[in-house]
Amino acid sequence: MKIEITRIRRFGTLIAGIGLLISVIMVVLLIGDFQEFRNAWYKLQWKYIVWLLPLATLNHAIRYWRWEIMLKYVSAVDFKRWSAVILFSAGSLLIFTPGRAGEIAKSVYAREFFGIPISKSMPVLIAERLSDVLVMALLAVLGLFLIGESPGLLVGGIIVLIILTMVILRTCILARLARWKAPSFMKNSGIAEFLSQASNTQISLFKHTMLIPNFILGASAWMIEITIFFLSLSALGAETHFHPFVLALAFFPLASLAGSLSFFPGGLGVTEGGLIALGILVGGLSEETIVLATLFTRTAIFGVVVLAGIVSLLLLRNMPRLE
Repeated sequence: MKIEITRIRRFGTLIAGIGLLISVIMVVLLIGDFQEFRNAWYKLQWKYIVWLLPLATLNHAIRYWRWEIMLKYVSAVDFKRWSAVILFSAGSLLIFTPGRAGEIAKSVYAREFFGIPISKSMPVLIAERLSDVLVMALLAVLGLFLIGESPGLLVGGIIVLIILTMVILRTCILARLARWKAPSFMKNSGIAEFLSQASNTQISLFKHTMLIPNFILGASAWMIEITIFFLSLSALGAETHFHPFVLALAFFPLASLAGSLSFFPGGLGVTEGGLIALGILVGGLSEETIVLATLFTRTAIFGVVVLAGIVSLLLLRNMPRLE
């Protein structure tokens, strides 16, 4: 019964995110011109669109590769890549949970199929998220700087300050956790050992051995998503006094960062609303161009995750679990 209630709650948050997304799109459609949307669709340049799914697949592959590298580093377990791809893709399907918390399923799968303790694998997810936030912020700041608008530079400066604060606090918190002594009533519960092991694992992931590949692969994945958004704008013949790639570089990570901090499932509604608002108010793009570009981008990225996740869940049923 408890499991069913949890599933209903997760489904409810997903529906809420989808509802917010639909609301954002409907508002833009109502204030726009339906005929303009039809014209934009008919003028679509497919030579750009055909690259969206291959790039989204490459993005998924790079994110898997980063997870594999760090998981092997913290666990020292030699697992089969094909099995790991299935576990990663099945777990990635749960990004449609508040704050992507459902991705902890990757750690549960790693324990059940590879025998890797959750205290070892869960810090990998945390390191990925922190790296992603840092990359998104830096790319957004770079894009805002290239746009050259003074309000944009102010926003960029605030973002950098927030990220630096997070990095400093992370170091202090991890160092304190490593020295933390559990109360006597917790010593026999296993919680103290779990926290200590997770803290030590997290600290090891932020040494240069793992920090460099984590950042480089994370930046590569985000640049691919930015490129997908840029190609979507190009396919619609985006007309603006800024270069479309500069707009993509500034707007996509900034809107994605807002979506991540919103704790809506997959950032649905918030990310799309942010892209549409930035495209119209700052980029000077038409409603039809930014709405369709946003839909193409998010559909390509999430489409690969959902398709790979569903197939992986089906394959997961026939994989042998550890006793």
